[in-house]
Amino acid sequence: MPTPASDEPVPSAPAAGYDRLGEFHDLFVEEARRRLRPALAAAFGGLPPDAVVLDLGAGTGLGVRQLAQATRARIVAVEPSLTMRAVLLARVVDDPELTSRVTVVAGYVPAVFDELPDEVAGFVCAHMLGHLSPAERARTFAALTARLAEGGVGVVTVNATAEPRSETFVEERRIGEHRYIARYLPPGPDGRPGSEYEVRGADDQLLRAERFAGHWTPITAEGLRAELAPAGWSVAAQEPSGTVLLLGRQRSGEPLRRADW
Repeated sequence: MPTPASDEPVPSAPAAGYDRLGEFHDLFVEEARRRLRPALAAAFGGLPPDAVVLDLGAGTGLGVRQLAQATRARIVAVEPSLTMRAVLLARVVDDPELTSRVTVVAGYVPAVFDELPDEVAGFVCAHMLGHLSPAERARTFAALTARLAEGGVGVVTVNATAEPRSETFVEERRIGEHRYIARYLPPGPDGRPGSEYEVRGADDQLLRAERFAGHWTPITAEGLRAELAPAGWSVAAQEPSGTVLLLGRQRSGEPLRRADW
């Protein structure tokens, strides 16, 4: 997320992008979500029903649904985009079990922490850290440090590499008589990657096309470790692809327990 010299966030850029992108978002995320499931179970499976887990950047609620399947804890789901939040809330109210456990909060990280519980057992930052500047990530983890209960952990996702995509990557899904095509583009003249989406009819006629500018800065596991180590955070476990991390607070003289995924 671009920030001015004062390091204050400019939240409208990625949120506005997701307001239009929200139509296509859930069509191409199954693999990324699949990689999260073991980490969510390892991190939060043993929590009691009165514990609270934050889902920061909850999107359309696919991750909230996964999280609710992995834990008995209550969930506070934060999402800035109106379109994404509308789908999230619809998913919650359509499931009585979610309705009783999930609270949806409209807001941007890190400013939204004033509206969040003072103590939490854990947190999820899935596919959202790249929207934050280093200063915003520092303020976010400072707020989490102040709220995380003893023994609490967080599940975060990072990029496999900091190098931008060098070639266009294409995914496709058929839904009814329509074909949905996603193209993830390498950086353009502005240095940022973008994405394109097409909807094609049964006769392959182009029905609609959308293009979105990127607002994402890749951050790797190594980069996040370097940012968080001075504040006492450590990586307790890492998914084999290197893109899903379990974070914990290092207590003096005590190694973090590694989760068995």
